[in-house]
Amino acid sequence: MTVLSYVLAYALVPLFGLSLASSIESRSARIGFAFLAGALLLTIEATIYTMIGIRWSIVGLSLLLMIASGITLWFHRATLAPRRAGRGRHEAKRSAGEGWKLESPLIRLRHLLPRLRGGEGLSIKQPVPLAIIGVAILHFVLSIVTTQSINPDFVLFWGTKAVHFALSRSLDAGYLLSRFPPPRIDYPPLLPIVQAWGLLFSHQMPWITAAAMSAVWLIAAVPVINWLTGSIHATAFWTAAMAASLAFCGSGGNAEAMLVMYISVGAAAIVARRTSIAAIAFAGAMLTKEEALVTIGAILIGVVIYDRAIKRAAILTASSAAGASLWFAFQKRFGMHVGYDRVTLTHTFQWNNLPTIFREAPKSLAAGCWGLSWLIPLAIIIYIAIKKPRNLAEAIPLLVPIPLLFAFFVYLYLQYESSLAMKMWWILPRLSQPALSLMILGAAFASSDRMPRHD
Repeated sequence: MTVLSYVLAYALVPLFGLSLASSIESRSARIGFAFLAGALLLTIEATIYTMIGIRWSIVGLSLLLMIASGITLWFHRATLAPRRAGRGRHEAKRSAGEGWKLESPLIRLRHLLPRLRGGEGLSIKQPVPLAIIGVAILHFVLSIVTTQSINPDFVLFWGTKAVHFALSRSLDAGYLLSRFPPPRIDYPPLLPIVQAWGLLFSHQMPWITAAAMSAVWLIAAVPVINWLTGSIHATAFWTAAMAASLAFCGSGGNAEAMLVMYISVGAAAIVARRTSIAAIAFAGAMLTKEEALVTIGAILIGVVIYDRAIKRAAILTASSAAGASLWFAFQKRFGMHVGYDRVTLTHTFQWNNLPTIFREAPKSLAAGCWGLSWLIPLAIIIYIAIKKPRNLAEAIPLLVPIPLLFAFFVYLYLQYESSLAMKMWWILPRLSQPALSLMILGAAFASSDRMPRHD
């Protein structure tokens, strides 16, 4: 019963995010993005509640978000109804003027089917890519359930934070500032808040189940990536690569899965010109882990280079800053150190680290599949650069950040004074996941002859 109630809590999260996902045409992508947006809105609401002294409850956290989703859906349907009615009258007049033709019912049925199935989404007409997606996700789930990919940080601080937050029904600042606080009190709160939301239902922590719920974030992102790229085959490869990497890195129960999903959806939305989707995703990333700061900054540089303007970059910067500012405001409100403490840079370079960096990096980039998830999209990008260089233009916001991120990794590791090889083996596989996702998505967009139009 504990497991079922905990899973039920996650199943309700998409209802919170429908207010931000109503513009998505594909039903499966709409539900998937609603989960990501719902987790963001739940985090914002729970944090604000704590700042103003309101204790969490199932009804208190869900009521406002569900009302907002209901109003948005009602308004969306009310807006679409006159358009559909007008379209129907126009088609009726055209049929009356042209007379009945043998093919006209078939043509009308062909145009009606996309509306009935809620837009383009994952199709059973593509069994092989769907099978790859299913097997990849199952592999990730089984690696967690068998405890092979449960991250130590889940037991060390992510899960313990969630338990304390659920018991206190707040973002327990007293616990974070106690004499014996958990590690990484500066980490943003999205993951422990979502895990604590599940505990409000289950009242006990189902540790393995809670860790396995990391796969839900990948499941939610798959239809969104498919909708944005317009390629089920690219989506299948992306899913297989990210599932293997997440399993390889031991991402069960920690924040890596959600960080990578927010970054991936946001980056793909930029190329698909869905700026609002990207802005929401980047705000979620900033409330997930502070590592998002570097990745988003690198992506924004690519956006400025591609757009040759700063309008979209300014919008995305504002949304990212808003996400981080909420957490900083909470820190300020309760007397915590404001900002991120994750990386302490000495700016003293150990140049003798270079041989170790270049020797250990390939081992750390195996990504659970001998590096094939890097090599295959890299080969595709090189081929396109030679044969169809113009196709790379659309993927600039995805490709420019990759060398910038690796340059930052080298800059970071040059400042390590000891145990560099061990630290690279532990940290680099996780730090490089956003870059891996960007490379795969960049290859997908660059190799597509027909880009999906979402404007």
